[in-house]
Amino acid sequence: MPGTSLDRREFLKLFASTAGCFAITAASTPFLPHLGHARANSGAFHFPQGIASGDPQPDAVMLWTRVEAVDPGAALPNGDIDLYLQVAADESFERVVVEQAVRASRTSDHTVRVFVQGLAPDTIYHYRFHAGADQSLPGRTRTAPRPGTSRKVRFAAVSCQNYEQGYFGAYRRLVNDDMAAAREDQVDFVLHLGDFIYERTGDVPEEQRPARTIGPLPDGSDPWVPDGTKSYWQKGGQAAVTLADYRHLYKIYLTDPDLQAARARFPFVHTWDDHEFTNDSWQAHDTYFGDGEPAPKRKLAANRAWFEFIPAVLTRARAFNGIASPAHDFRNARVEDAPLGDHDDAWLYQGDSLKAVSSLTIYRTLRWGAMLDLVLTDLRSYRSPPVFTEEVRSFAKGAPIPPVRLMKLLDAGRTANDGNPPDMISYGGKQIENPRKDAPPGTQMGTAQKAWFKQVMKASTAKWRVWANGGPALQMRLDFSRIPFAGLEDGYIGTDAWQGYPGELKELLGFIKQEGIANTVSIAGDYHTFAAGRLPVDPDTEELDYAVPEFATAAISSASFYSMVERFSRSNSFFRRAVAVDDNGRTRENWNNTLVNGVRSGILVNYSSSAYLFDLVRNGHASPGLDYMDSEAHGYTLVTVDDDAMLTEQVNVGAVLRDEGPEGSQVLRRARFRVPSWEGGNAPHLEGPEFEGPPPYPWKAGPTSA
Repeated sequence: MPGTSLDRREFLKLFASTAGCFAITAASTPFLPHLGHARANSGAFHFPQGIASGDPQPDAVMLWTRVEAVDPGAALPNGDIDLYLQVAADESFERVVVEQAVRASRTSDHTVRVFVQGLAPDTIYHYRFHAGADQSLPGRTRTAPRPGTSRKVRFAAVSCQNYEQGYFGAYRRLVNDDMAAAREDQVDFVLHLGDFIYERTGDVPEEQRPARTIGPLPDGSDPWVPDGTKSYWQKGGQAAVTLADYRHLYKIYLTDPDLQAARARFPFVHTWDDHEFTNDSWQAHDTYFGDGEPAPKRKLAANRAWFEFIPAVLTRARAFNGIASPAHDFRNARVEDAPLGDHDDAWLYQGDSLKAVSSLTIYRTLRWGAMLDLVLTDLRSYRSPPVFTEEVRSFAKGAPIPPVRLMKLLDAGRTANDGNPPDMISYGGKQIENPRKDAPPGTQMGTAQKAWFKQVMKASTAKWRVWANGGPALQMRLDFSRIPFAGLEDGYIGTDAWQGYPGELKELLGFIKQEGIANTVSIAGDYHTFAAGRLPVDPDTEELDYAVPEFATAAISSASFYSMVERFSRSNSFFRRAVAVDDNGRTRENWNNTLVNGVRSGILVNYSSSAYLFDLVRNGHASPGLDYMDSEAHGYTLVTVDDDAMLTEQVNVGAVLRDEGPEGSQVLRRARFRVPSWEGGNAPHLEGPEFEGPPPYPWKAGPTSA
């Protein structure tokens, strides 16, 4: 390496000027590096979790690594490790623009976050970290275009990567394809929509063999002993309960070579979903058993671990068109797992729960020139408790899934029935007292975030706005009311995303529509499926008024939506027909058909192939606004935005139970859609899908439009 050797005294002198302040500025002109190898034997340090970059700005980016001392004597007496960072304008590191000492603290588990400023806009940079005579693998990142610059933007959206349920070969496919692409077609950044880790081990159905195992957590909950209530949990499975547990999970996940390769090639932009903290979480509360219990200590630990391992620009985030950024870095607090106590008028619980939630704020915006404003929301930290509690579930146990009518009534709280909520709720000829009669309406965003979201959407001047949604807003329903003589009501498939908060979703979509905020698209994760459609302001009106298209992206490795439903359907022959169908001797995912076209359509195809009968029973409003689903899927979504349209490509890599090695997963199919630019007040259109590879059941190859 060019440059001269630097002894320990010189290194510490250089470090002293920046210790504890890892925000550095690039030199105005390239220069040759003056730092060399610190005096330590080669092999004393290594970087087992690789390197990463995040939240690219026009002149800055956050860089990250984690270092370990293989030889404990090579670290400082207090356990800290001294590093230096190099950033260069070329891959060979001959045009170095940053060379700076930083310190990996033992108290941060030897993770390092460095905010590098003073970079050129819309430029690719290369970076690496040195510890003693050892260095990390090199990373590649890029800055955003200068404000006002109009050029197409291309990014990938990913979600849900369960280490034990499958391999991360989809990332390698993304990397390999990007390396082979022309410069103008390469990915600018990766949008990660959450579930970066899963906070529990053994999260694999009892009868299946995990693709790979994590092993015992440093602390962990009591190991799971199967009792018939959690058939998706392996014997011995644990949940993370301490900071050491969450850190351990990040460190295991980040040893995956395909994930490391993706983080080394692309800057990532992150929000979170539930598994960074706890399954189906809300505020500082878990939901493992029954209605769950308060868990502020776990929430605080989860927030701290996320902050340590995920590079994101939070405290240093800039104002957006005059709107101050609410995001901030982790702030420690002292909390106990005490009862929740009182909540305010927007369901935000006070006391230790609020202290834990407030330790880290991540909702924020990123700008990509004049073409794209990316709006990242946090749909877990401020949401109200689920309305479908154990009490309500027991009362409505005759309902196969949560009834739409009941969910909407309870979610509305005291605003139901134009402010005259019923004293009693009814289902199946039974009644109980309305548990939400005097309660505020439900919320996923909370008061402060919702006000910020509306401000940002209204102030955005970019050609396109992408709303990064941890969970989908697309309607996914079963229209049971169309089954003659069954006496059932339409129900929601899943209420842990926006279907559990229909009132607030209607409010937000109505705001976007009323304000004429065009060219807004939701990109969502969480449901382990590819899906596409348009979000109506009110899905229960005869004439649907669409406000926003949405694309849901499948999981990187977590069990597919179809596989989970198919497993559940094996004990119910009627429901089984709605989930799977024999197609010329091959079992196909009829679940796509049932959700989009209705239960009667799903049942009918088991008995007849008549197109006439299919059209006769098909319900175009079965899941209002849902146009497409590929539920047996893993992979990622590619998004390209330009002046005329947004193009999306859902890349399904199929099964993930085998390590595909450096070649990465093979592509099963690509489904392409186009959303033409539209004017405020008009309805968006959705064109597609067009397929490369075999279409999912029941679609045929060829373009369609909605």
